[in-house]
Amino acid sequence: MKITRWVAGGMTLTAAAALTLVSAGPAQAFPQGTCRGPFHKVASYPITEGAKDGKEYGTVTLYKSSITHKKCAITRVAGPYVGKTSYMYVELFVDRNGNKKYDDPDIGVANGSEKYKWFAGPVYASADHLCVRFTGAIRIGSKPLVHGGTPKGKWMHCD
Repeated sequence: MKITRWVAGGMTLTAAAALTLVSAGPAQAFPQGTCRGPFHKVASYPITEGAKDGKEYGTVTLYKSSITHKKCAITRVAGPYVGKTSYMYVELFVDRNGNKKYDDPDIGVANGSEKYKWFAGPVYASADHLCVRFTGAIRIGSKPLVHGGTPKGKWMHCD
């Protein structure tokens, strides 16, 4: 996955001069990942399971498109941990046969890497009117892998 930094163009010299006079600026933005196309947010869950310090390491979010009939999931790291990750992961499973069990012909898509520092994904699956379950995981440095997602691995978001 290639991460690209975007720089807003068209800044005038006056605006640039005004910005140099400001001693403290807003927090620097970092890439967050997006689902490409007309998606809207369905649910978001914290990544806290297994955290020894009880902190939220990030979130895993599900999106849906009624136009493309797909669902999309992304894991994002929380602001304090940006650049400190040693592994990030996202997965999305679709209950193809409607029995709310993980068996054939259910489909799973996943994306994970040691190289991800801001987000993992997006992953997409055709899931119009089918239940899904999705999870994300983040490891900060040498700490244990922390998980989050649909509560107790339940099949949900069946619309």
